Amino acid sequence: MLFEILDILSRGVKLRCPCCGQGQLFKTMFRTHDRCSACDERFEREPGQSFGSVYINLGLSGTLATTGYFITHTFTSLTMLQQLNIWTPVAALGPFLFFRLAIGLWTSIIFLGEGLYLQWPNQ
Repeated sequence: MLFEILDILSRGVKLRCPCCGQGQLFKTMFRTHDRCSACDERFEREPGQSFGSVYINLGLSGTLATTGYFITHTFTSLTMLQQLNIWTPVAALGPFLFFRLAIGLWTSIIFLGEGLYLQWPNQ
């Protein structure tokens, strides 16, 4: 069971269909496919279902900026202002950097909660 969960989450990280792992989640840089090209799974059951990915994106962006700040604070002699000049733009760009990853992970989490249309694949 744990390996199945990790496999489904890894499909989200790879931006693949959480059901079969074959179809791609994105058709362009910022637009997802409506359905999987391999298994015909619908990725979004209802409008706004992917809103939860905003929280994943926010968490990843905040973690990147906070971790970066603590690493530079610990291992460099930069002043607070210099560090803010580095990590504020990183925090602002984080949501763009993590957008696809957040959508992939959230789609996998929805699939784990049986929120997509098809049942779990038989293996």
